[in-house]
Amino acid sequence: MTDSRTGGDRPRTPSFPPLAAILVLLAAAPASLKAQSSTAPAPVAASRIHALGRIEPATGLITIGSRPGQRIEEIKVAVGDDVAAGQVLAILEGRTEAEAQLAMAELNKRKADFQRAAAKDKLNLERAQFDKTHPPRLQAATKVAEQLRKLLDKATPLYNLGSLAPGVVDRAKLEEEGRFVELVAKTTQAELDKSLLEIEAELTAQKRKLEDAQVADDNPEFQLADAQIALAKAALEQTQVVAPRAGKVLDVIGRAGEVGSGQLLVMGDVSAIVAVAEVFQTDAPRVKEGDAATVSILGREIPGKVTHVGSLVGRNQAASLDPRALKDVRVVKVRVALDEPGPASRLINMEAEVAITPGGGG
Repeated sequence: MTDSRTGGDRPRTPSFPPLAAILVLLAAAPASLKAQSSTAPAPVAASRIHALGRIEPATGLITIGSRPGQRIEEIKVAVGDDVAAGQVLAILEGRTEAEAQLAMAELNKRKADFQRAAAKDKLNLERAQFDKTHPPRLQAATKVAEQLRKLLDKATPLYNLGSLAPGVVDRAKLEEEGRFVELVAKTTQAELDKSLLEIEAELTAQKRKLEDAQVADDNPEFQLADAQIALAKAALEQTQVVAPRAGKVLDVIGRAGEVGSGQLLVMGDVSAIVAVAEVFQTDAPRVKEGDAATVSILGREIPGKVTHVGSLVGRNQAASLDPRALKDVRVVKVRVALDEPGPASRLINMEAEVAITPGGGG
């Protein structure tokens, strides 16, 4: 009886599982290599520094205020208005009184200027008159004094020879004596007039110097008028609030009729926007100015560049909504300038995620 298992002295067909396994491994190799190549940037991504940040103008937010307790009369701008440097933003109480005080000070100034101009004109007229009349007056007085002196010198010896004896009354002699005394008086007066004119001429320079000082610009009386105007202008400036620089009004806090609490509005220059990122203190040494960064705003990645790395470590102000995230960490503020400020210019103070690539400034 023939065994069926041995009926097969036929050669056995070899099995192929080892070859199939080799083919499967060869087929899987490219996919494995592809997977490895696709995950190659992972170390680069892992080297990026992620932080929470806040969107604000590059020049910062400006809080415009007034003296607390001062009533607001008018707010002259609204949210979204573009304002220029020096533009009036609000009017405070006391404006009418301050304007009246300034008008009064300016009127006093014009009055003082008019009086000074009139005084100068009067001095010029008097000096012109003096310069024309004084020399001939002095010359005439000198001649009269000299002639009277000569006449008196001649009459004196004759008068002494013809003197009346005591107790003798002679009408003719009395008349002659009276004429002599009159001659003496006229001579004395003429010489005195001549001396006064000479003294007046000698003191003219000093007199004019004093007169010029009285009408000079540095006269305290006229400076007082200028000081009053400056004081009135300062009081007027206290009744208005002006923009310290150009920018956009972002928020209006005060309202007309309210008693101000100090803050009136918030403004800023939104033509350049930065994200102030709070980088963990151990990551801060890796960040350098010029490093590339991206800021996530409403699902959009906006490129930027690090412009400043702070040196002061403090507590974080931005907090993640992730309950697993640390709430109280020590951070350093890093400013990232956005290449495209448009999307963020309407979202000032918005929290954003910032990713910084150390050494990626190119």
